[in-house]
Amino acid sequence: MKSISQAQLNPNLSRLIDLNSYDPAAYTEFKGDAVMTALYNIAAEFIKNASNNLQQVDRISTGALLDSINPSEITIMGKTYSISINVNDYYKFIDKGVKGWKSGSPSDSPYAFKQPGKRGEAPKSSKMVSAIRQWLIKEGLKATTSTGKSITKRESKRKSITDASTKAAIVVAQSIKKKGLDKTNFWTKAGQQTTNYAEKEIGIALQIDIINSL
Repeated sequence: MKSISQAQLNPNLSRLIDLNSYDPAAYTEFKGDAVMTALYNIAAEFIKNASNNLQQVDRISTGALLDSINPSEITIMGKTYSISINVNDYYKFIDKGVKGWKSGSPSDSPYAFKQPGKRGEAPKSSKMVSAIRQWLIKEGLKATTSTGKSITKRESKRKSITDASTKAAIVVAQSIKKKGLDKTNFWTKAGQQTTNYAEKEIGIALQIDIINSL
């Protein structure tokens, strides 16, 4: 998608515009085409930042979360233009973390694992255990196909994975719930990183659309 640039504005801004010198009938309908392009550009910038942040904190396993981040179609309601970012719902747990029922960490997370009842926790049929088992299998396979010395923390962890059984997945799930899930702020930070870019894009887009409607 082509980005809006200052170069598009220069030919139009180089001449003075006196709105009082034009008859209203000479104005064309304001379509907001540049604003729509700007919204797509902003969405793409946000997705790029979120993806980079997720990769930097080394929290990509199956790639499902990364692949789920996509822009929606632009919605127009009256004079309001909006665009959403689609993402798997559990992104918020990766972003804000989840408090461990025993550790209470991360303390500022709005989410928390429940303390296990008398029957224990993490039954083998749970989605969490199933997901962890698949992760163990995938990470273990990656470890067996790697060569040379481990160069990253994730590669070191892979080499320690030798059991991909359901029992091992249950143990991992219990440990996560007890100790908590660290926050990454990958989504929150992406919003902050995109703010200045968004302001610039929208500002330029509005000028282009206003000039084109004269």
